[in-house]
Amino acid sequence: MQETSDHPRGIRTIDESSELLLHGLSQLGSQVQTCEEDKEFCGDTVGQKDRSFSLAYLTISCSVLQKVTNDREKNRKSVLIACFSDPSADPRPSRMVRFFSELHFAVDVLGYRCRENPAIRHWFALEVPKFSLLARVRRYFRGLIVSLGIRVFPWQRLRNWLNDYRFKLTGFRQVLISSNYDYIVVQDLQMLPLLLGCKRGAKVVFDAREFYPKQNEESLKFRLLEQPERYRLCREYLPACDYLLTVSDGLAKLYENELGLVAKVFRSVPVSQAIPFVDPLPDKVRMVHHGAANRNRGLEMMIEIVRSLNDRFTLDFYLVGSASYVKKLKEIALDCPRIRFRKPVEINDIVQMLGSYDVGFFYVEPSTLNLRHCLPNKLFEFIQAKLAVVIGPSPDMAQIVDRYECGFVGSGFSVEDMVRVMETITQPNLRRAKLNSEEAAKSLCFEEEKKVLMAEFGMNA
Repeated sequence: MQETSDHPRGIRTIDESSELLLHGLSQLGSQVQTCEEDKEFCGDTVGQKDRSFSLAYLTISCSVLQKVTNDREKNRKSVLIACFSDPSADPRPSRMVRFFSELHFAVDVLGYRCRENPAIRHWFALEVPKFSLLARVRRYFRGLIVSLGIRVFPWQRLRNWLNDYRFKLTGFRQVLISSNYDYIVVQDLQMLPLLLGCKRGAKVVFDAREFYPKQNEESLKFRLLEQPERYRLCREYLPACDYLLTVSDGLAKLYENELGLVAKVFRSVPVSQAIPFVDPLPDKVRMVHHGAANRNRGLEMMIEIVRSLNDRFTLDFYLVGSASYVKKLKEIALDCPRIRFRKPVEINDIVQMLGSYDVGFFYVEPSTLNLRHCLPNKLFEFIQAKLAVVIGPSPDMAQIVDRYECGFVGSGFSVEDMVRVMETITQPNLRRAKLNSEEAAKSLCFEEEKKVLMAEFGMNA
């Protein structure tokens, strides 16, 4: 169990010799106790064949816990940010890391394996989901069994255990309790029962990126098995949170109207970046779309819209996610050379990459309430890159575009509606929209939006 160069500050998994390790940790004043259900703390999973105890492992783990002890002695405040993602690659958790680190908090993360980040003190690494067919089948039936069990069994403690088991969270409970955080930021609903149970004196912040009871409402399985449990989790646990955040006015209204909860809107805006303004060409409209290759994001329709436009319009895709779905999209667009698929870029390079285009194109039909009221990262990244924005009439996005006059909004979601509004684009009005984005970017940035959190938490700069 040797320390790896990729993650020099991470705590490793505890194996059968964990009692020895815990004895060593106790010398540092840690009150960590072994959780019998699961021996994993954080870091990479140790192979079953490797049962040897390593003095180096003890030294590394003790050094990390020593950092926690030292921070307490210095009265340095600490925060735990929990999410089912890599917080270094997921925009919203990464901004939470940035927010607290700029206030000189010691930042810990509970999430999937995290990239090296000097702002993170250490992380508790969850098992990264496998994407093989067998793994997908196992997750499906495990989720089905847990969903049925949660509905059948009336005992709250058993429900919480089942939910923790589903996502392999139970092994962290005693470790997190011992950490005495000042704030715990939770960004996925299924984590909430565990982390509320670990709060002690911490302020718990639930950051609702979706209206979770209707997150996958297009799925019959979700509506029959998971939706009742989502409502139960929201009704039982969200009122216990000290703060409730969400990403748009529309989602905030859903939490108020359906659950009677008041959510503060904290928009997913990027860090302010100085990039050159690029004038549009007289005979070209260079469009771009980036993000996840999800089947409910209208990507096929975007291809059809561009195919219906004249030769002035080009569209470049920068997509991450399902390779099979991207392959299908390429096949659909094969007869249109004006549509190209580019290699995706790192999260910190997105705005710089976008700056060479004219139009940020995002089209998604409101097939669910969450899609209707979405206010995605990419909208604000388009604006930060000084692009004009072209969208369908999604109310929360349209409100931004109309307010700042930084783009073009379709009258409807049909191909004809979108083609009609895009054909009105000329070089003068495109340039004007880009200049308006340049001005809007001054206020639609992380440096300004973080003031919302500081006011909500009662913090001073």
